[in-house]
Amino acid sequence: MKKKLIAGAASLALLAGLITVANPASAATIRLPKTPMNACAVQNGIYCVESVTITTGSGQKIPLTYVLSGADVPAKKTPTDFFAPVAKVVKGKVEWNDWWMSQYQRDVLTSGKMVVLDGSALMGTANHPEQGAIYNPVKKTFDINKPLDSYAYPQQCWDNATKTVSQKTFGECFKGSTIFMLDNEVRFIWWTQTAVEAAKQLINMTSKDVTYVDLSELSALQQRPVRGTTYDATAKTFKETEGIIIPIWVTRDALVNGWAVAGTPAAVPAAAATAPAASADTSTASVSNSTLIAPQAPDTATVVNSPTEAGRALPGRWTHPDWQGLNLGALGYDGLYAEAKTPNEFVSSMLFVDVLPTLTGADKRTNLAGQVGNKAYAVSLDSDLVITVKVRVGEMETGVTVAVGVDIVTKQIKGGEYNVIEITGTPVTVPLAKSVKDCEGETGVSKANVRQFQMIALAANDDMSGFGVEGTSGGMYVGSNGVCGLSTPVWSETDKAFTWRVAAPHFAPDGVTVNKGFYKAVIPVKDAALLWGMTNPNDAVTALEVSLTTEAGGTAAFIKSISVKNSNIIIDVSGFEYSRPKLKIGIKKGYKPSAKILNKTTITCIKGKAVKKITAVKPACPAGYTKK
Repeated sequence: MKKKLIAGAASLALLAGLITVANPASAATIRLPKTPMNACAVQNGIYCVESVTITTGSGQKIPLTYVLSGADVPAKKTPTDFFAPVAKVVKGKVEWNDWWMSQYQRDVLTSGKMVVLDGSALMGTANHPEQGAIYNPVKKTFDINKPLDSYAYPQQCWDNATKTVSQKTFGECFKGSTIFMLDNEVRFIWWTQTAVEAAKQLINMTSKDVTYVDLSELSALQQRPVRGTTYDATAKTFKETEGIIIPIWVTRDALVNGWAVAGTPAAVPAAAATAPAASADTSTASVSNSTLIAPQAPDTATVVNSPTEAGRALPGRWTHPDWQGLNLGALGYDGLYAEAKTPNEFVSSMLFVDVLPTLTGADKRTNLAGQVGNKAYAVSLDSDLVITVKVRVGEMETGVTVAVGVDIVTKQIKGGEYNVIEITGTPVTVPLAKSVKDCEGETGVSKANVRQFQMIALAANDDMSGFGVEGTSGGMYVGSNGVCGLSTPVWSETDKAFTWRVAAPHFAPDGVTVNKGFYKAVIPVKDAALLWGMTNPNDAVTALEVSLTTEAGGTAAFIKSISVKNSNIIIDVSGFEYSRPKLKIGIKKGYKPSAKILNKTTITCIKGKAVKKITAVKPACPAGYTKK
């Protein structure tokens, strides 16, 4: 006999530190640390914070460095490469104006002495050169050659025909090469998927009508030549220019690879242009940008002058050597501290992650960046930041996630020695209360409204405790800003409905503005089939209904949305007033399940150079085609 679901819930009260669980799972005994985990760079082990990365509102991804309290921030490094564009001029007219390259590549192209060879015939042999090799023009040989075993190295390979990425060996991915030399030295190599491409590249690069012009100085003025405009080789000027356009991939990769980028205020040109060592990666043609502006002194203290006050001491912070230069200090904090531990000393199989803003003084000691006159409460995090935290959690496997943030996504990465949980999301404004009483009735006033980023992940594989109701998958997500009393859905077998509770003070700190809230629940569709017999998940959009009542029993204005994506039913409710609204979602009366939709899959079929993608319930390749 199939077991029915029974009522069960976990209550999240971040202020009181109260967490309850029910229904044991199985697999392991999870014992997460009850004190904050160190950064893995400080104390390597199966429980530690691996990394913190932020993505700005403009989409710039910035990996942060962990700095112990009292220690110096690593000095901003002098860029190892100076990226700027090159213009291709054909018969005095600009054909390309946006070919971004490394300094050493530009030096070769604009030298007037460049020699280009087609190396395709040497691919797969013991005679293909490495970068840095010296060419003997008499014997037509190189003194340093590519090891034969390197052709068997696996890598991600882009297929121009299918426009897809697949795992292949180097030898399978590349069949051609173009070798660029200066003074008989191999300065760089461009690899191509076919020998035909390499042959065309050779013709394009060596035409007598082509001239290459380094645009780094023009880029410093944030300008570039207009395509088709005239180039005066004597005066080294272009007749017409326009504003520079820096490719997003250039600024994205510059932080990671240590590039200076032409046309950006912080760019620092390399002192001397030298090709990488022979052992360096001789990758395909890459391009970028930079600017000729005087170097800036490293900001090792990253001190900010904003309305913040030092709160409790913290062991360190995740920051960046150019925190201020990247415009990250506008709200008064100089880094982030990712506090990862259990929510309290009474549980061992739940991970609580709280991302806090930090403030570092002249003594280099790290503290919580607190509000002036109210330093026990942190200043708000930037609402446009997307924060990603990676935490090692030993054997723990994630089940239900309860979050304080917007669109928080958790990803579990399984490894040999330990599992890693990756948490990504955006901070949300939370009304904080002095006591639980402030969360009851319509008179409570929040002590502070702070933009926070927090999450509790519950283990799905712990022998000693569990979460949820029997029969469900455990892969549920709940997010809200009502942290006085935030619960996962409680199932009523009688009503065939879920109910939730959220709570927060009714008023903001000014005692006048009413606090507004949101609640988001993600329920796996297989759970919906068990609960409501909803075998077709798309029924959820029209068959489910959401209601909300206030603490006094009346209705409240709110916005609701139900959607089905990626095998999940997603319920969004927002705009309601606190203090203790009750949400309910159930099946409409008279609901009858529609026919079950059969899942379709897509396959790729190949016939010579022709490629077809077939999508069907049971896809098959047409006659003459073979499945890839």
